[in-house]
Parts: sequence; structure tokens; C-alpha cells
Amino acid sequence: MHTNTGADAVPEGLRSPTVFTPKTISEAISNKLKNPDAHFWAGGTYIMSRPNFYPNTNQRDIISLAGIQDLSRIYHADRYLEAGAMVTIQQLLTMGSFIFSKELYKAINSIGSSVIRNQATIGGSLCTSDMRFTLSCVLATLNVQAEVRMVSKSATARWMPISKLYDRRGNFLFADSALLTKIRIPTDMTTSQNQFVFKVLDSPMLNPSESVIMGLQYSISQGNIMTPSLCITLPNACFYMSQDFDNLLSTITFPLTSDKISKITRRLASDLKLSVRQNVDQLQIERAVRLLDVVLNDININYLAG
Repeated sequence: MHTNTGADAVPEGLRSPTVFTPKTISEAISNKLKNPDAHFWAGGTYIMSRPNFYPNTNQRDIISLAGIQDLSRIYHADRYLEAGAMVTIQQLLTMGSFIFSKELYKAINSIGSSVIRNQATIGGSLCTSDMRFTLSCVLATLNVQAEVRMVSKSATARWMPISKLYDRRGNFLFADSALLTKIRIPTDMTTSQNQFVFKVLDSPMLNPSESVIMGLQYSISQGNIMTPSLCITLPNACFYMSQDFDNLLSTITFPLTSDKISKITRRLASDLKLSVRQNVDQLQIERAVRLLDVVLNDININYLAG
């Protein structure tokens, strides 16, 4: 790889990508406007792990975000924790250890090994083009907000829920049109009234075609589930969140019967079949459905136990 601040002539055959090294967000946006085929590069943990990443005859140029200090900032305000796109997963955990609930901390700590967590960044984890992993699922479940800067001369900033970054098949919707700059995590999201459940089957990175990731936040009041938020991720096939399904969950009253749980899981199976990419293994869908069945039964048992 070589560094440049302008476009070089591209030789035929294999080549090293040109690496742009902006020092500000505005400069990064400017690099992208002038070189639309270049891609933003955070830690590169996932990109470099892909087969045939390098050498490659169609190697895209790189806009490295490593030199932008604003993207590496993390701080705790009164009602939220704000972290830049270049903050690592481990840095997020270190700061969050004073703020996050036990369940949330455990969910984020399940991301890869300590080596991966020290290298992988928030931006890289959230913005892979076609794979959704644990961090996307967890933060979307908790309605965490993200700031994106549009690739335009004005570099307009927009705040949106993490869930709005993806379509139902898990594709990142802003790969070439925006730069994710930071996230904002409310510090009151896991109070004693709000419950957070996280489950993962198999390794999302090592075995994405079989893995299932599930996040569920809810509260219980007077025997009813309140304000549920469910996210189910099949890493290489589906990113499922549905207001209609959350509304269905909110009709739950305790104690739950097996018929009621069966009705809910059948609806999930139907929704997932319509949401996933083609050629997905039906067993992966069935695993997601069974996982929700287990979670609902656990919630029911805990409720009955008082």
C-alpha cells in the first residue's frame, strides 16, 4: 500500500491501493467526493480477514480514518455515553464498565477474543457492507443513535437509530453515501424496570451461516410486557426488527400459555422467511425461532417465580 493525497494512474493487473490519510472529518468527506470508489477504513479487522482481500485486480483505494482525532473520542455525559467511530470495542467496554448493566457488558464482551476487541472499532463493526454482527444487534435493540455525515459538499450530519442503517437482509445502506462518525448510548436504558436479554448461537464471524444473534429489551408492568424491542440477526442473511412484531409481543400477558408462545414463534418464522437473503439454510431460521421460544419460556418462568 502507498499513501497519497491525490489519484494516481492505475497500472494494469495487480496493484496496491492508494491510501488517503485525512486528519479531519471534512477532509475525509472531501477525499470520498474526489475518489468515489475509495472506501472508508476504520480498523480493517473484518475486511482484511476476507478471502482474496489482497492481492486483487480490483483493489479499491482506502480512506484511512486512523488520523482523525475526533473519531477516537469517548466520554460520559449526564444521560448518555458518546463514542467515536474509531473507538475500539475494548475501549467501549472499559468506559462502559461503570455504566452498562451486567447483561449489556456481557453481550459486548462476547465479541471475539480480547485481541479482536482491542483492534475492532465501533465504526468497522457497524459498517461492514453485507454482514451484521453482535454489536449491530445489541445497539439496535437498545435504540442507540448514530451520527452519520453525508458525502456531500456540506457534509450534513444526521442522527438516526442504529436499526435504520440496514435493510432487512443486513446490507449497510450508507456504504458510499455517508460516514458514520459516532454513537450515543443512553445511560438509563437498562434500569431496574427495563430488562435486556442477549443470546448468541455459534460464532457470528467464524460460522455466520449457522449463527443466530438475538437481543430483546422489555419491561413488565401489571402482568404485561411493555415497550418490547426485539432484534434477530442471521449474520450473512438477515437483520430483523419489526414494529409490528414488537406490537405483537406487547399483547403478551402472564402467565404465558404454550399456545400463545406458539402463535408468536410461528409469526416470527413467517417473517424471517420473507426477510432473509436467498439460499439461506432453513435450519438457521428454525434455530432463531427456537431461540425466541426458549427466551419467552424463560421470561414466563421468571415471572411466575416472582
